Amino acid sequence: MFEELVGVLNGISVALWQADDFVETAEEALASFRAQEYQEKILLVAVEDGVVVGRVQADFPLDENAETVSLLVDVAPAVRGRGIGSALLAAGEELAAEGGRRVVSAYTEHPARTLGDSVSVVRARAGSAGLPAESPDVRFALRHGYRLGQVERSSELLLPLPRAREAGLASTAASATGYRAVSWLGHAPDDLLDRFAALKARMSIDVPQSGIALDREAWTGDRVRAQERELEDRGEPLLVTAAQHIASGELAAYTEIAVPADGDKAEQYDTLVAVPHRGHRLGTLVKLQNIHELAVHAPYITRLLTWNADENVPMLAINRAFGFQLHALTGHWQKVVG
Repeated sequence: MFEELVGVLNGISVALWQADDFVETAEEALASFRAQEYQEKILLVAVEDGVVVGRVQADFPLDENAETVSLLVDVAPAVRGRGIGSALLAAGEELAAEGGRRVVSAYTEHPARTLGDSVSVVRARAGSAGLPAESPDVRFALRHGYRLGQVERSSELLLPLPRAREAGLASTAASATGYRAVSWLGHAPDDLLDRFAALKARMSIDVPQSGIALDREAWTGDRVRAQERELEDRGEPLLVTAAQHIASGELAAYTEIAVPADGDKAEQYDTLVAVPHRGHRLGTLVKLQNIHELAVHAPYITRLLTWNADENVPMLAINRAFGFQLHALTGHWQKVVG
């Protein structure tokens, strides 16, 4: 049944994106479900006449004092409008209540091609982007009592960078004096492991989050190694570039790219400049260096996707300088339960 579900989810993805960018194998999906040391994942499926037609996945962060749960609800296009999505969402909210979580997150995705003709939009508290009010997914979220907490921009960059643009970015990165770039693929150096874990722990503190509740994540060297193993099992090891403050040895910024074994598309995961080190062009430094490393390790990659909060004006400005173009908007919806 798991393989059947993955096939259904792949069909939903292709229908939404009109591309196979987010199609995955059952083995890749299973690798994420095996990794439950730091996040519990519960999966419920909807079956009609012996055929899988939908799912709800509940992701429970296991950090101390965690109060949120994320729900992923998907229904095959052919059977929408029959209440299956509502039933799956209700089942997910019941799991949240049983797990003692008070804040439920859910998500809607809106490819760029669907955004241009919106008559009216729904906006979050911060940021300039809005989601189309006429979207069935937006109406579904509002109808079930969810509030739009944040809009996230998905952006796409074509590689390689034009020489003139790369030269300008290199000039900007050169102003990051007092720092050096350190890169690795798949496995953080042992001597930087704890420092890297401390920097990743800031991701849930330093990122813009004015309209959503986020649990603080405790990162240790063991947790970094667990994530590395999960992504290796998925066949997508992380390529990381960090900026190290030379005087103190502290890691001040980092960016990550999950590198697939084939295909032309890669995904950028976290990018963070720690608050005490902002204003030194470190975002440009680490992103540019990681793109250089990507060309060495995976020269077949010609498209890079990244996600940023719409309210994260400084990082979006860096993306524009690189040449990223809008790919999609994601709505992060939340509801307080219990």
